[in-house]
Amino acid sequence: MDPERSWHELVAALDAWTTASAVTDRSIDVALPSDDGPGRRVLVMLTRDEWEDMTDVMWGSFEAAVDEVKQTLREMGADDAFAVYSQYRLVPSVSPTVGDEGGRAAPSGPGEWVARDSEGRS
Repeated sequence: MDPERSWHELVAALDAWTTASAVTDRSIDVALPSDDGPGRRVLVMLTRDEWEDMTDVMWGSFEAAVDEVKQTLREMGADDAFAVYSQYRLVPSVSPTVGDEGGRAAPSGPGEWVARDSEGRS
């Protein structure tokens, strides 16, 4: 799928879920859903190329990547004002970048990376 079109379809999918609009070519303003309708607003910091990485490399489909974005937005903390792209996913952050500026690292999963030889031995 065309990255430009896919990114705009992400904005449309988020807008159908809550209220969302593109602010720049790398940020989307989203109202976090609440029980009474749209709630406080956050910025999703995500370029078209990063979105393409999420849909192709990480989640394998547009729908699965949108579901992951929604899940991240549902888990935003009270101080988090941004959902920032970091290594094929979005992470909640207090700043528009992840790292020394105050962002939180993505939670670690239950798996681990291991190296194996050609016969599958560790």
